[in-house]
Amino acid sequence: MSRIFINYRRQDSEGYAGRLYDHLSRHFAAQDIFMDVTSIAPGVDFVQALDEAVAGCDVFLALIGPGWLSATDETGQRRLDQWNDYVRLEIASALRQAKYVIPVLVGQARMPAPDALPEDIAPLARRNAFELGRQFAADVEQLVGVVRGVVPAGARGKAAPDSAEHARKAAALKALRDELVGATGSPLYHFRNENRFFPVVGDGNPDASLLFIGEAPGKFEAAEGRPFVGPSGEVLDEMLRGIGLRREDVFVTNLLLDHPGKRDPLPEEIAFYAPFVDRVIDIIRPAVIVPLGRFAMQHLLGKLDLPEKRGKISQLHGKLIKTRLGYGEIHIVPMYHPAVVLYSASQKDILRKDFERLKLFI
Repeated sequence: MSRIFINYRRQDSEGYAGRLYDHLSRHFAAQDIFMDVTSIAPGVDFVQALDEAVAGCDVFLALIGPGWLSATDETGQRRLDQWNDYVRLEIASALRQAKYVIPVLVGQARMPAPDALPEDIAPLARRNAFELGRQFAADVEQLVGVVRGVVPAGARGKAAPDSAEHARKAAALKALRDELVGATGSPLYHFRNENRFFPVVGDGNPDASLLFIGEAPGKFEAAEGRPFVGPSGEVLDEMLRGIGLRREDVFVTNLLLDHPGKRDPLPEEIAFYAPFVDRVIDIIRPAVIVPLGRFAMQHLLGKLDLPEKRGKISQLHGKLIKTRLGYGEIHIVPMYHPAVVLYSASQKDILRKDFERLKLFI
């Protein structure tokens, strides 16, 4: 199964495709990169053959050069308008199969408008493009980060997660949630029931190496039983995409596991939920814990009695703090809560730079 499919037109971007292949092969196994349909036997339905080739990929890279839109055949007809054009068929197949399609602009090309494309590939124009410019090698490194967030870890030479261990962790998280549902001793138990909210234990990959701990679920989160599904969640997702990750690649929880209303967490609430959060950490066993906001940071640094425990988040955000838990060495990387961007757009660059620090652990 090919994980990365490179779609290109020879007369438009063959040289770029070759260079891109060479760079990708430094990060991914060669057998996981598909670039050419070398031969289709006589009598074989070539449309079906292309569909099958595309079906095996996780990421579809559509290279668009300066002559991509206007390329013609020997009769002067535009290639994209021909029903049997391989480039068109492959893109249409990827869109139809809901693949992760990335238009990759080369040679200073620009994205075509929807009305300039055949109907079956017009949705390509709505996909956010990635440009490989003059700093080709550096740009490809950024593209690799995006691809890494989509291609399964096994295709990157890492060991696939143990299915039995994954199931054990998922079961442990479910048991923790079930316990919290009936935790009448919670200071927020009655508030939760009165508002028909759910406890919010966490969401994401139980095998994640990155664990994010926010402050407390908001109203939207408590209504769905999932953390960071509102505006702050959109900011978090954007920051993750910036380093080539998806929400499914990490695990996200909060310091409080119930919605406290529109106010800061109280000490007695933190004290009640802290053992549950400790159990989440012990189940996930992350290599990196990212406390989002001052409450999560102060609790975690204080609990571990680290020298930085008296520091402010304005001083410690983005810092790598090495320590140990019962299962081994970890790093704590405090960051501002994503909600800070909603109140001050100028904070987005600071948050983005802090997230860049996490690339060391990907």
